[in-house]
Amino acid sequence: MLASVQAPALAAEAAPLGLPTPLEQSGFTRLSTSAEISSYLEELDNRVPFAHKEVLGKSALGKPLEALVFRTMPGCSGRMTILVTGSQHGAAEPAGGEALLVIARELAFGELRPLLDDVDVVLVPNANPDGRDLGRRANANGVNINIDFVLAEQPETRVLHQALQRYAPQAVLDSHESAVLKRQTLAREGYLTDFEVQFEVANTPGLPVRLRALSEELLPVLLAAVVAEGLPAHRYIGEITSINQAITNGGLTLRNFRNAGGLAGAISFLVETKLDSREDSYPTYRNIKVRIGKQIISIRAFLRVMHANRRQILGLAADPAPSRIALYAGYRPDPDRQSVQIPLRRLDTRTLESLTFRDHRRVEVADSIQMPAGYIITSNIEKLRPILEVHGIRYLALSVPRAIGVVANRYTVPVNITERAKVLSSRSVAITAPAGALFIDLAQPRGKNAVLLLDPRSTSSIFRYPGYAALTSAAREVFVYETPQAVHRPLSPWRGPRRRGVRGGRSQAPLLPGCEIARCGSAASSALASR
Repeated sequence: MLASVQAPALAAEAAPLGLPTPLEQSGFTRLSTSAEISSYLEELDNRVPFAHKEVLGKSALGKPLEALVFRTMPGCSGRMTILVTGSQHGAAEPAGGEALLVIARELAFGELRPLLDDVDVVLVPNANPDGRDLGRRANANGVNINIDFVLAEQPETRVLHQALQRYAPQAVLDSHESAVLKRQTLAREGYLTDFEVQFEVANTPGLPVRLRALSEELLPVLLAAVVAEGLPAHRYIGEITSINQAITNGGLTLRNFRNAGGLAGAISFLVETKLDSREDSYPTYRNIKVRIGKQIISIRAFLRVMHANRRQILGLAADPAPSRIALYAGYRPDPDRQSVQIPLRRLDTRTLESLTFRDHRRVEVADSIQMPAGYIITSNIEKLRPILEVHGIRYLALSVPRAIGVVANRYTVPVNITERAKVLSSRSVAITAPAGALFIDLAQPRGKNAVLLLDPRSTSSIFRYPGYAALTSAAREVFVYETPQAVHRPLSPWRGPRRRGVRGGRSQAPLLPGCEIARCGSAASSALASR
């Protein structure tokens, strides 16, 4: 049975605890700079013995991407780790990052401190420092990093992928805002969106069945926790850019961080709060005080719900690897609910009006296949190797040519992620893989990721992207071959990201004395807190 939470929300007007954030120090008159956020994390690192600032990597302009890690029982395995990110969209959606500084203070000194007796928390407040300081949504290269998690071409997305591998969280929250005023689309039709908070779960193909089911069970619990604090909340209904569009839920591919977190084995959520129009007047800069208050309530509720249900979440780690995997997912009309009423606000009068939208929130999953034993990649190796590495997929490089039996496939080439690819031909054949060819044993923790990235039928396949689509053709077999049996040593050692003491994305170190699955001794963590 899932656990609910009941705790009073800290009002946005309450006096700061211990250490005012840069935004509070400015009187909510401007956004915090990346340098100020970094200094604030450093101050917490200096003041709090169980909080440590860690540099995860650098942005396109070389600015540090940093995490604040709360860990009261270092070296104690079996505890749940929660990862929360903010401000992927820089200055365009800054409230999540600002709110995470308040959450950090509450974990250090305030009402969230007791959660650390049972869980470790990793906060990444400023996931796009260049965008924040340049006053823009994209990174310094002009790329929306939130849709770059398949190819991971930007340094910021590579850093967040590495954070999933580094901390191996069991729960992930990706914090965003959504503008009610969309000048180039919905506003031209005379409307603003109207909502306060919306959440969505990871919903990409390939998620383990129990992880998907538990995510769906936790979603209403999370919504209820936010509503209990007086803040209306509902399931994510996507970006409404036209009164004539169909309604769906969140994106179904690996290109966003929420789904990347789910494929890494975490209960993974997106939260979006209302981003008020710049054209209205507010008591604080762009209503930032109210906006971060909504983020604080939402993030606090997420931490508490994950903490309350940590035993069920940790229990997912015992699930066996799936023998089958679905490659395709798409939205379709729901025959049981053909339309949905959604209130929008008129741009001219600001009055609410209920409009009817087509309901396309039914998810169709198709192209379910038996997991192959492995893949052999025989060409374009230098182009594919970085993708394997950033996704944490381990591989072997053949040191000498090798004859091997494979399954060679030829596919149709879809032009976008909404179309299904088909197998045109499939044959068993013996090939000689050249020296340097890459073997991927799919019996590894990131084996599902490899299939979703490399099978052209997958909606997350790299071959759906322009720079890689040209590598395939309906006229020839794909150079990524299935191996019906595992390829064994002697070969060169495993390649790809690994770290000591970790196997399968989870620490394999033995439990320390006094440690257990859900709790590692509140007395010990209290002793740390008193240092």
